Amino acid sequence: MKKPILTAIIAMVMMFAADAKAQLMFGVKGGYNLTQMSLDKEVLKSSNRNGFFFGPTMAFSLPILGLGVDAAALYDQREARLGDDPYTSLKAKMVTIPVNLRLNFATDGALGIFVFAGPQFGFNLNGKEKIIDAAKTWKFKESNFSVNMGGGITLMRHLQISVNYNVACGKTADVSVQSVTDEVFENDAKIGAWQIAAAFYF
Repeated sequence: MKKPILTAIIAMVMMFAADAKAQLMFGVKGGYNLTQMSLDKEVLKSSNRNGFFFGPTMAFSLPILGLGVDAAALYDQREARLGDDPYTSLKAKMVTIPVNLRLNFATDGALGIFVFAGPQFGFNLNGKEKIIDAAKTWKFKESNFSVNMGGGITLMRHLQISVNYNVACGKTADVSVQSVTDEVFENDAKIGAWQIAAAFYF
């Protein structure tokens, strides 16, 4: 009696594993950054600028409950204009690794809706220091932490389009500004961004 039950349990586990394996997909992801820079003190002016990101991605969905996880390794570039000079800008170049928990709402085989949230880890590619001009120095952190929150749609099971806000939780850099009286102001800078993305899974 025990042997048929054990065989049935093993068969169910194997069927679940096969189904779960079918839900693991790999693809590519890219998109657009609308950067928002904030400083602890308003010694520098900033404005929204463009940026972009791209890289490989993967998504895993459970066959029940609509839960899933997606992760990616992205080259991420963000830009902010500093000061009154429209030609003075700063580019932050990073490798970012977002890991998001997803909740999928499937309406039919061709269209799905999902929401997601999760942490993102960023690693600096700029080097440690960037001199803007004689009075401004931007010292990048080696790594930073942020959180993603957003949603999107899935088309034909392979194409996903999403919008999210990337909330900068830690410092992206330290900013030093020397005034005309040679007084030096030290500030913390954070770079968050609205992100519009498209991902294609094979």
